[in-house]
Amino acid sequence: MQRKFAKAAEPEAIKDALRNEAEAIATEARARAPGKLAGTVEIVDESRGLKLAYAIGTADPAGRFVELGTVRRPATPWLWPGFRARSPGIKHRLAKLIAAAFKTGRGAV
Repeated sequence: MQRKFAKAAEPEAIKDALRNEAEAIATEARARAPGKLAGTVEIVDESRGLKLAYAIGTADPAGRFVELGTVRRPATPWLWPGFRARSPGIKHRLAKLIAAAFKTGRGAV
């Protein structure tokens, strides 16, 4: 049992899946972002130890104002729609990866 938990705690497969999803979201965000903003969209690995995380966004301050709008300008979301559309699939893939780690055969671990 300890070997199964140790195998399931190995984050490489999960980290790869998260990175691939982050790339897909960033690609969609670049396609939706207006003008030069598209070239500033980036992915940052925010992982710390076993806490796996990727941030997708831009360092350009205009990105926030385009995404959320201002008093004088309506919102033109470029990041949130891609994340929202992919979120159920991300949850499903991660659940399958975690379940597969625990379902490995007795001799496979």
